[in-house]
Order: sequence, then structure tokens, then C-alpha cells
Amino acid sequence: MNTGDALAGLRVVELGTEIAAPYCTKLLADLGAEVCKVEMPAGDPLRGWGPFADESQDNGALFEYLNAGKLGLTVDLGTQAGLAKLHELVARADVLVEDLPPGPVDRFDWGLDRASLERINPDLVVVRVSDYGQEGPRREQPSTSLTLQAASGWVNTREFGRAPVQAGARIPEYIAGGYAALAALTALRVGDAVRGRVVEADVSAFESLICSLPYPMLMAERLKSMGLPTNSKAAPMLGIVRAADGWIGINCLTGQHWLDVCAMMGLPEFGEHQLAIMLGGPERDEFFAKAQPWLDSMPVADLVELSQAMRIPAASINDGSSILDCPQYRDRDFFVESGPESARFRRPGAPFRLSRTPAAAPRPAPTRGAVDAVQWSTGRERDGSDTADAASPFAGLKVFDLSTFWAGAYLTCYLGAFGADVVKVESIQRPDGHRYSGSLLRSSDDWYEIGPLWQGTNLNKRDITLDLSTDAGRELALRLAADADVVIENFSPRVVEQFGLDYDSLVKINPGVVMVRMPGFGLEGPWRDYVGWALNIEQLAGMSAVTGFADGPPCNLQGPADPIAGVHATVALLAALEHRRRTGEGQLIEVAQIEVGAAVTAEPVIEYSMTKRVREREGNRHRHYAQGVYRAQGDDDWVALSVRDDTDWVAVTEIIGRPELRDDPRFVSAHARLLHHDEFDEVIGAYAAARSAEEAAESLLRHGVPAQRLMTGDRMYDVDQLDARGFYEDLDHPIAGRQRFPGWPFRISPGPSRHHRTPSPTLGQHNDGVLRALGLTREEISALREQHVVGERLLNA
Repeated sequence: MNTGDALAGLRVVELGTEIAAPYCTKLLADLGAEVCKVEMPAGDPLRGWGPFADESQDNGALFEYLNAGKLGLTVDLGTQAGLAKLHELVARADVLVEDLPPGPVDRFDWGLDRASLERINPDLVVVRVSDYGQEGPRREQPSTSLTLQAASGWVNTREFGRAPVQAGARIPEYIAGGYAALAALTALRVGDAVRGRVVEADVSAFESLICSLPYPMLMAERLKSMGLPTNSKAAPMLGIVRAADGWIGINCLTGQHWLDVCAMMGLPEFGEHQLAIMLGGPERDEFFAKAQPWLDSMPVADLVELSQAMRIPAASINDGSSILDCPQYRDRDFFVESGPESARFRRPGAPFRLSRTPAAAPRPAPTRGAVDAVQWSTGRERDGSDTADAASPFAGLKVFDLSTFWAGAYLTCYLGAFGADVVKVESIQRPDGHRYSGSLLRSSDDWYEIGPLWQGTNLNKRDITLDLSTDAGRELALRLAADADVVIENFSPRVVEQFGLDYDSLVKINPGVVMVRMPGFGLEGPWRDYVGWALNIEQLAGMSAVTGFADGPPCNLQGPADPIAGVHATVALLAALEHRRRTGEGQLIEVAQIEVGAAVTAEPVIEYSMTKRVREREGNRHRHYAQGVYRAQGDDDWVALSVRDDTDWVAVTEIIGRPELRDDPRFVSAHARLLHHDEFDEVIGAYAAARSAEEAAESLLRHGVPAQRLMTGDRMYDVDQLDARGFYEDLDHPIAGRQRFPGWPFRISPGPSRHHRTPSPTLGQHNDGVLRALGLTREEISALREQHVVGERLLNA
């Protein structure tokens, strides 16, 4: 055991395949946990996925990436000897991560149900990862990544005039794995409070995907209340466009960005037409007819440099090849060598950097068929305090929140949900910019309090205002930081540094502090001071390059980069708090958002590194079986369907009334269906066009074929599975009224019964309480208010 690892001594058994469960345990291994991967004799199917350097290679490189550094054990769970080996391993473990199908059959047969596990190891934490969760009407519903994305709202129109399209490179599966790691470390804290009882964390991939969207259900309700359409198709401006030598993303987050872009391109006459252009009106074609010749005259690198000089968020569209030459990744040594000597390749490094407990260099993945007994350390030292609370596992944790927008605020929202005391800092001069995101029409004086994106991200917090440009504001901030366990920020690096609130400054007054810094591009490197937001992260990390149709442009995912970064940062923080509990040491955690994005889009860079090939975008297709998204009856209504094997195909031919296609040579096997995919699409497209998406999906599901109607924001509150699992919670806001907010994508039992405690705070709502606790008198607070150091109303609104 390396006591310098954040999760030193944590023993994890993984009984999982493919991506989600292995990525969960990969993150734990990156942080120092000892992970043993248990496989059946056939092995994890991902071993055969690729990419491969040549035909002699035993394991695919993606398997190597996800399972590097793990121990391995192969057992036949159909035998008593195999079960005995597994149970012996579980008896000495702290955590078991499994992705068995929901339902009792395998768990009871293999002794992995709660009652059996409490006899084997009553102090165990069990993380169960499944598509829809262990309970609810959909728990055993057939699904694939495509249909799960469709059900959760992830399949949407990303290119004007084309069918809705899924995210590429299996990114959603990594997202579920990240939440599973978060659930595991949270459940460990619950376990400290309920000794002698197995703690189960039930992780839903479906809910994980919903949690990583920008609150479409809240936005739809807001639009509906204003009498506006709830599902209008708007594209970010400029979005992804072609330059002289490749694709570039020029991303206007604010109205000022748009005016600056128009000025940069010499087209100021379009400054007043941003909304019409975003919505695809005739002005869009007119604008691009004039803009494209200018874009065609400039190489990507020059365009990025010019845009950034004007503080316009712009980024190159990296693919598996170009990302290796990207100066920011290269100068930060992010991509590392991995794999066996005969098949070395480059892969993403750990998606977080901890100053006292850095991730070790990657070691080989377990070999196929490992049967040797696992040699483990003595195990995790459990929390010996009497203050642990199963209902509030972060109770007593003091968090000083300097975050802005989404990524950092997502982290602190999570901590606050389960008991941490989160004090968020804004100012009346420059409040958190997320207050303006989605706030829509300024229909009242309090418009900045009710934006859906702000409210969804800032639950469970207290709010104060401090003007950090003043000596008094900075001094109060330092006093709050001196008493904090955790400090969070996600500004560009120079912001907190100019205020003297960086880690080197804080550690002088608070040696045990754990500080999480989440800059978009990192604390060091040539691009550290570039401006950017979620779309830039997607574009630089390779997420956009793998999403879209092969004959079209790369496409933005439009949202998930921020919460994905927030989840990874929270995982790293909880590990660092484990280290502090053992040693008393705080540390700095750096989570560069572009590195998290690359970590969950690993396959393209691994494939290029190994084969020198950039795979073309796959649209809605899958490399092993036929599938697609098809227009149904109605206005912009679509159904997604996957035919995984011949059994699915036989069922489909019966459902669509075309039994003669069962033995049609074009469709008789999975390989044949792939070769004739266009003809497959014509057959399914004709069926879908003649009925509603809901009718088509329900008919297919009844026959065991994965299918889903594409989810939209206005229907997200009416989902039987979410209702059954209590996913939404009602909270009363003093201005916005009663609203339903999404919770977190797992249930911990025993554990917290609620996922939120309080609605989002109004600006400066807790000034008096927080400042009085620092010892300030009413008179001193009034003086600060008169000087606009603190306040409760937006200045010059």
C-alpha cells in the first residue's frame, strides 16, 4: 500500500464489463485504490472491441485504457469453486462494483444479494450500475446506448436539416461510470455511520444522462409559463464552421460576443439579428453567405488566435490525430504511453491532478485468465468519529464556493445536497453569470433570480455578496476561506490569483484546506488564459469531432461538458478528503475541463495513436449491429431502434408485417444488415413514418427490441421510471414559487432520503447571517452595504 495515494488501502472488487463499471473503478484506481477485476472465463467483451495494432494483439487498446493498473481474477461463477473464490475476495473488500442485469436471478444464484453479502462482509459498499436502475417499471427494459440516449434527451438535432443524432465515441457510458465513482465514495461516508450493514448504491445510467443536460425540463416549464414554444431548434452562434484548413468552433456565450464576432468579420449590420440567425430564419443563409468567404481565407490557428485576442471563446475542432499536437495538451504532458511493449499507444492521463497524492503512471491491464490469489493490503481505515450521519454524509464540511456558471457550482450543489455547509460568493457588481443563462425575458425586477439554469445548479447553498476588488471584500473572503475545509473555484486562473485567493495564498492561513481549481484549460500551459465555456471543451477534447454524420460537420453536444467536469472534480475531492482524514493534510486539486473531456472521449486518440487512422463519424450507427433514428408521424417526432442480433430482427419483421424479410439475404445476419444498412433504414423508415413514435417504440419493446421515442424537455416530467424512483423533488422558491428539480442519478440505501435541501438562494440572501458569524456588528454590515461591498440587489440592473 502506498500511503501517499489519496485512496490508499481502499480495496475494490469490480464485476463489470464494457465501459461504465470499469471506468468507475479506473477513476478509483487513478486515485490509489486497489482494484481487482473479476471476469468470467469468456472475459470482458471489451477485450475484443479494439483498436488493435495487429491481429496478434490479445487485448483491445480501449480495454487497456479502462483497466490499467488493476489486478485480475478469472472465475467461473457457475461452479462452487468459482463462487468461493469470489466470496473470499468480497469478504476482504471495501467496495464491490457490479453491472449485473437488474433483478434477483444472478445475484441470488451468486450470493450477491444484500442478505448474502451481509453474511459475507457486513461493512461492504455495493455499487450496482444498470441502464434504468434496480427498481421501477423500466428496470428490465431492453436498451442500447442509442435508445438510452434517445430516452434521456441526448439524441437531438445538431445539424440544421438533418435527423437528430446521438453522441459519438460511447461518451454516455463514461458519464454513468463517473457518477458510479461518485456514488461509491459517497456511500463509503454513509457506511461510516451505519457499521455492520451493507450500503447499496443503485446507479441509473438513464438518470445519469438526464443529470448532465442543462435542465431542459426547467427551461421548458419556464417557456411554457411565458407562452413560448418549448422545443424550438436554436443553434449556438457561430457554432462549428469551416475555415481554410479545417473546422473551428466560434462560440458566442453573450450578446457582446456576437457583436464582437460581427465586428471581427466586418459584418456589423448583422449585430441585431442574432436570435433570427440562431433560429434558422432567412437571415441565417444571408449571414453565412457573407461570412463563409471570410472564414475560408483564414487558417484555424490564426482564427483562434484572433478570436481569443478579442476575448471571443473560440477553439479548434480536435480529432484523434490533431489532439496530440494541440499545444495545451502537449505542453501539459497530458497524453501518456500505455499498453504492452508490443503494442504501445498514447492515451489520456488521469483527469485530475492532486498536489500531494498524484496519480501513478499507468501499469498494464490484467491478463486474460488470471487465476492467482489476489494479494491485498490491510484495507481502508474507517472513520472513527461519532459524528457520521447516514442521512447527511457531508454534514460538518465547510465549503467556500467561489465558483461561477456550471462546472464548479455543480460540485458544490452536490456537496450541499448531502449536508455540507456551502457559502457561495457573488457580488452585486458582477453576480454569477449563470444567473443570466436562460433567464429569457426580463419580465420583473427580480428576473436574475429565476433563471432555470441558475436555479438548478445552485440548490442547497447560502449566498453572500462581496466586492473582491475592495480591500474589505478581500479581507472578508480570506476570513471565510481560513475557516473552510474546502475551497472551490472555476474561473480562468488569473481571476482568483489577482485577488490573492489562490492555493499558495490560502494555505498560509489554512494549512489543512483542500482547494479545487477547475479552469477550462488548466493552470499552466500556453492557453491557460484563453476564454472558453462548455462548447470549447467539447471541441478541443474531441467530443464534437466524433458526433454527427460522416458527410456533415462535427457537432456540438451542447451541454454535458460542465457537469462531467463537476462529477470528476467531486470524485477527486472526496478522495482528497479521505487522505486528509487519514493524515491531516490538505492539498490542491487541479481539474482542467479539457482534460476531463478528453478522458471520456478516449477511443479516437487511442485508435489514431495505435493505427494512424481517424475513424469517420458514425451518425446514429453502431459498428456491430444495425440501428438508427427514424421520423415518425407528427411534427418533428422520432423513434430510435437497435437490432442487436438475429432474434431482434425476427421480431422486427413480425412487428412491421414483413415476414418475407426474415430470410432476405440482405438482412439475414448482423454482418449482412451492416452491409445493407441504407436498405435497412428504408425498411424501418417506412414503418416508422406510418405511425406515432410512441406507438412504434411500445410495439418494439413489447417484443424485446430496444426502441425509444426521442425525449424532449417538455415531456421530462412525465416519465414513469423517474416517478417510481423519486427522481424529482419539489422545492419552494420565494420568487419563482414551487418547482420540481432533478435529483442525483443514484439511490444509496441506507442513506439520504432526499437529494436536495433548499432552493437556490437570492442574491446576498445570507449576508447578515454569514457576516455576523464572523463577528461583524450590524453597524459594520450596514456600512459595508452603503459602500456596495455587500448588497442584496443587482447594481445598475
